[in-house]
Amino acid sequence: MNSFTKPTLSGSSSVSRPALPLIVSDTLLQGARYAFILYIGYESISSLGSFLFGAALGALLAVVVDFGINQHWLRLDEADSALSRLAFIRVFLTKAGISVLGMALISAPAAAGYAPVTAASIMAAGLFLAILQGLADACEAMGLARHRYQLVSLFRILFGVAMYGLPLLISFSMTAGDGDTSIRGLLWGASIAGSVLVCCYAWYVADCLPAVSSNAVGYRDAWWDSRWLGVNQTAIVVDVRAPLVILALMLGETAVGLYGLVQRTTAIVELAWASLSRLLLKSYAETASASGAADVRGRMLAAGKMTGLVMATITVFGWLITIYIEKQMQLSQETEIALSLLRWGLVAISLSSLKRPLIAGLLALFKERLVSRVNLLSAAAGLVLVPLLVLSFGIWGPVVGWILVEGAACVLLIRHFLAIPSTPQSNLDGPVPQRAGV
Repeated sequence: MNSFTKPTLSGSSSVSRPALPLIVSDTLLQGARYAFILYIGYESISSLGSFLFGAALGALLAVVVDFGINQHWLRLDEADSALSRLAFIRVFLTKAGISVLGMALISAPAAAGYAPVTAASIMAAGLFLAILQGLADACEAMGLARHRYQLVSLFRILFGVAMYGLPLLISFSMTAGDGDTSIRGLLWGASIAGSVLVCCYAWYVADCLPAVSSNAVGYRDAWWDSRWLGVNQTAIVVDVRAPLVILALMLGETAVGLYGLVQRTTAIVELAWASLSRLLLKSYAETASASGAADVRGRMLAAGKMTGLVMATITVFGWLITIYIEKQMQLSQETEIALSLLRWGLVAISLSSLKRPLIAGLLALFKERLVSRVNLLSAAAGLVLVPLLVLSFGIWGPVVGWILVEGAACVLLIRHFLAIPSTPQSNLDGPVPQRAGV
């Protein structure tokens, strides 16, 4: 019997009980990833720009390959044949094959010199690590969908330690200060460790799943079932990653490194909320099935208030700390710009975090078309605004656009939230339809 057994479930406790170890393990993973990026930036801002440019392209590729399948799995009942071993293997192998093909197509022009970065190999490493993260997310989504919380927590810790922590420790102790040599050694170690871990993760997840051989869906079926979620996820990733690509094309890799470092600093908060959102989506989906939309609305409101309080506190402390550092220390111009960008980035990330419980609740109620429209509008507005704002404000352009777009998206999502019934509907209405809006 597999040691990663499903915990006893009872109502809402099915998600609240494992929340702490999942959050702790994700905090360790995000912290190790952030230290990894900081070290690359410490060695060379331009190399960090090349890495983040590749990572942005890899994230765009990964979200197109997944196209909402991971989120769709989280909403399914555990008895659904889409959560079987055969279905997971089919989908995972297809994702891996398409990702490798996409990586080859993206890397070829860069290797030939047709890229806005000078370090094509570092860009390719960023691309590859983003693809590995996408495949790991597929394993994690299936683990969460089947309530294998211990397995998910364990592999988050392994990724944090083996993929980011150990290569970083080795590079820092043996080649720190050697510039590209140190960075390339770090990226090689992370790539090898990540590849091994993703293979092991997929094997363990498959071993935990029931061996259902009949009615198992394939990649095309899963892709179609999650198409609106895919549109939504693609829009979100475009909204976040496109500014890095635009900066690379307009201002070069050094600007990407500087802005990307600030973005990744604020992204620690957003990534933590994104991880929690997966848990919220599973919880809200179960609540919607058992109690209806009104109960989900109440939970969304409570989560939104808590998110607002936490983010307001983080933002205030962030402003006070950065202003204190500027007054007490002699800083380079680049560092002062980075701290100023960080302050306003905290405002943007606060607005982005406020969206999380609203989006999770609306997706659990199968209102992904509404959510996808909001995110598509945000992505389209960003693609138009950011180049114009870069021309007007330089490196400040993406931050200004980020705040404007996130603020508008929050307003639209709150409007959709207010449309959810605040009182239980008649029993004749039954549970929330499981396919409404798909």
